[in-house]
Amino acid sequence: MYDLITIGRCGVDVYPLQTGVGLADVETFGKFLGGSPTNVAVAAARHGLRSAVITAVGADPFGAYVRRAIRDFGVDDAYVSVIEGPATPVTFCEIFPPDHFPIWFYRGEHPPDLRLTPGHLDLDAIRSTGLFWFSLTGLSKEPSRAAHAAALSARTSGWTVFDLDHRPALWESRAAARAAAREALPHANVAVGNLDEVETAVGVREPEAAAQALLDAGVEVAIVKMG
Repeated sequence: MYDLITIGRCGVDVYPLQTGVGLADVETFGKFLGGSPTNVAVAAARHGLRSAVITAVGADPFGAYVRRAIRDFGVDDAYVSVIEGPATPVTFCEIFPPDHFPIWFYRGEHPPDLRLTPGHLDLDAIRSTGLFWFSLTGLSKEPSRAAHAAALSARTSGWTVFDLDHRPALWESRAAARAAAREALPHANVAVGNLDEVETAVGVREPEAAAQALLDAGVEVAIVKMG
């Protein structure tokens, strides 16, 4: 049914329309669809692939915006659940070109996308998709971790990509993130992350050594972004 299914983080990115200005002084912002797994599904749709994202939003106006934006980008929102109680996450950043973009997450203690359970999953769709994409953030809290485990257990063929998307503010410690990454790596055949993220996953920062450590952990393809 799908060329690609992603699972995990979504939300609203509220980014300055001014560059080189701290948040304390920014006067204008733009609202954008956010969350790395969601953005990957959008990118796939832009390339003409049939994509869907498994995630959840709050029962609030930002949740309605996220679902509408996902549809408008050509991504199937059939697996976007609405959960009463927690608010849809919002993320702010500062833009200091060329390479300094501090980020602040407003996700609360237990955001909707980390409340996904195995019961939210269409395991047949996950099993049959050509590419399944998940991220480290989805392993940071239950019941999302159990949902990811169920999804990965359903995968018997095709490409399974592990996005080492490590956001320190969303973990109790780097050690906890590393333990979760090491547990998940054998279930993927591709791993992708920047220098900080691969160091979190395998404890090695030098690019060639980090790529080899990822391969040694069980993946077939290791992509280390030089940033």
